[in-house]
Amino acid sequence: MMRLILLVAFVAVAAIAITGLLRTIQDVTQVGVGKDDDFMPAKFRRITYVLLVVLLFGVTTGWLGAA
Repeated sequence: MMRLILLVAFVAVAAIAITGLLRTIQDVTQVGVGKDDDFMPAKFRRITYVLLVVLLFGVTTGWLGAA
């Protein structure tokens, strides 16, 4: 009998978790629809992306930040 109660409790908790997850996913997708917050020009985005890659490469190879 105890196993049955634990199984029902587990199913209930799993159902609540899945429902909450689906509701969160639905809310997040609705917030992002029709929203265009791109204030930075494409040229600056490209430059900052290249600088980020150079920085990451320099740190991982030891050229930057090495003691």
